[in-house]
Amino acid sequence: MYRKQGFIDPQGTMASINETSPDKEALLTEILADPLQAIYKLRRKVLPAQLLREFADQNSSLQVRIFLAAQANTPGRILDHLMNSDEAEVLRVLAANDRLTYGQLQRLAKHADVQVRAALAGNKAANGPIAVALCADPALEVRLALASNPAISPRIQAMLSSDECSLVRAELLRLSRLDEEVQFALCDDWDLLIHIKTLLSPRLSGTCLKNWAASGELVSQLAIAARRNLPEDIWAILAGSPHRLVQLAVLTSGILTTEQMLRLARDGDEEVRRRLAARTELALPLQRILSQDSSEEVRLILAGNPCLDDGIGRFLVQGRHQKVLEALAENPGALPATRLCLIAFDDPALHKLLLANPALSSEELSALLELCSEEVFYHLVYRRRDCRTLSSTARNRLLGSPLPTIRRLGYEGVC
Repeated sequence: MYRKQGFIDPQGTMASINETSPDKEALLTEILADPLQAIYKLRRKVLPAQLLREFADQNSSLQVRIFLAAQANTPGRILDHLMNSDEAEVLRVLAANDRLTYGQLQRLAKHADVQVRAALAGNKAANGPIAVALCADPALEVRLALASNPAISPRIQAMLSSDECSLVRAELLRLSRLDEEVQFALCDDWDLLIHIKTLLSPRLSGTCLKNWAASGELVSQLAIAARRNLPEDIWAILAGSPHRLVQLAVLTSGILTTEQMLRLARDGDEEVRRRLAARTELALPLQRILSQDSSEEVRLILAGNPCLDDGIGRFLVQGRHQKVLEALAENPGALPATRLCLIAFDDPALHKLLLANPALSSEELSALLELCSEEVFYHLVYRRRDCRTLSSTARNRLLGSPLPTIRRLGYEGVC
C-alpha cells in the first residue's frame, strides 16, 4: 500500500506527500511502465488531489495523462485540459470516469471515436439525455456497452429492448436488475433465440414465468421446463400442457402430484404413458389406469415394474397376453399371489422364467415343482435352486425322476 503517498492511514487521516518520496517515485515508475495496469491496481484507492497535481505539473507524458484521466480525485482544471486533448487513448479512459461534469459527458457523447462513446456508454454517470442519445448511436459497440451498463434506468432498458440488433437486446439479460416490463418485452421478442434465452434467465420474474408457462406454446413451455429449480406451481401448470414433449419433460424433471399423473395417464399419448409405467414409484390408482391401457407396450412395462401391486399383477394375468405374463414371471417385486397364478398355468416357458427369478420363495418353488413338467427339472439344476425346504409333494416328484441328478436334489436339497 502507498500510505506515504497520501492514502488514508489506519486512523483515517491523510498523510502528506513529499515530492521526493521514494514511494511516489515508485508509483510514477509503475505508471510510466503500464498506466492501465496502474489504474487497475489502484482502482479502489482515492489518491490525494495534491499528488495528482504534482504528477500533472511535473510529467507531461502520455502515460501520466492516461492515468490522471481515470482518477476520481483529479482536479477540475486538469480534467478540462484532458478534455481538450486530441489523443484517443486519453479520451477513452476519461469517458469512463464517473466524476465528470454533465457538460463534459455531453461533449464525449458526440465524439467521433467509437471507442470513446463506448467507454462513455459503460459509465454509470451516463444517464438522462446522454443515455437516450447513446441508445440511438449508429455504432453497435456503443449500444452493446450501454445495454451492459447496470446503472441504466428502466426507460433506457425499454428503449434498448426494441433495438434493431438482437445482440443488444440479448445483452440486457445480463443485467441484475432488469425491469419487469422489459422482461415481458424480451419474452415476446420476435427473435426465437432471445425469447428462449429470456425464459431461461435466472432473474426472470415469477409473473413472467407463470404467464409463459400457461401460454400453451410448445417452445415456451419446453424452455421453461429446462430451467433449474423450477417452483412446484410452475410444474403444475406445465403438467397440463397438451404437448407430448412438454409432458415428457415434466415426467423427467418435474414435481408432480398423483392427480397430475392420473391426468397424464388418461390423456397423455403412448410414449407419455410408457414413461409413467416405468416410474419407480406408482400410486395404486395410477397402476389401475395403466393396467387397463389400450397399449400392450404400456401394460408390458407396468408388468415388469418392481413396484407393481400384487393385486394389479393378478389382474394383468387375467389378460393372458404371453409377453405380459413373461414380464410378470421375471418381475422381482413382492408378487406372491401373482406368481402363484403363473405357476397354475401349464406353461413350461413361464415356469423356467420363474425359476430364474431370485424373488421366487421356497413356498412358491414347492408349488411350481408340484405342477411343472419334467423338462423344467433340468432348469432347476441349472439355476442351482435350494431345495432343502420343499414340500413333501414337491420332494416326492423329484425323487421319482429317472435322472440321478434330480433325485439327488430330492434327497439332499442342493446340487
